[in-house]
Amino acid sequence: MVTGTSARRFAITSRTETGQIDAAWWPQSRQLSEQLPALLELWPAASTGLQRILYCPHDWDDHPHSVPVGDRLIATDSVPDSTRTLVLQMDDGTELTLRIIAPGATQATAAIVLNSMVLEVLDLPSLLLLKKP
Repeated sequence: MVTGTSARRFAITSRTETGQIDAAWWPQSRQLSEQLPALLELWPAASTGLQRILYCPHDWDDHPHSVPVGDRLIATDSVPDSTRTLVLQMDDGTELTLRIIAPGATQATAAIVLNSMVLEVLDLPSLLLLKKP
């Protein structure tokens, strides 16, 4: 689903397979410490039980060790080999993987990535099978 007021910045799928991309996010800048609280406002369910956030230092200009979320600090760690992804580790061991769209991307490029998340939810291959020739 694409979120209502932030359709141009965030999209999430409802898939349940592990190891897949769960959402796409187009942050407004490369300042991770400023952008993470904004992300969690878009996806409030992810902040419940959030334990740690993993990020690639090459994707961001700052490298915080924690970020404020509500009334607590969430630990962050850099993972050099996870370029253009962000992983939210939850208390129950679940990991949510977000595809990061570069802040400098054009709106058209961001829309393609964000819309692909919606198409995955709709199960496009099944829809194509139902289409009449």
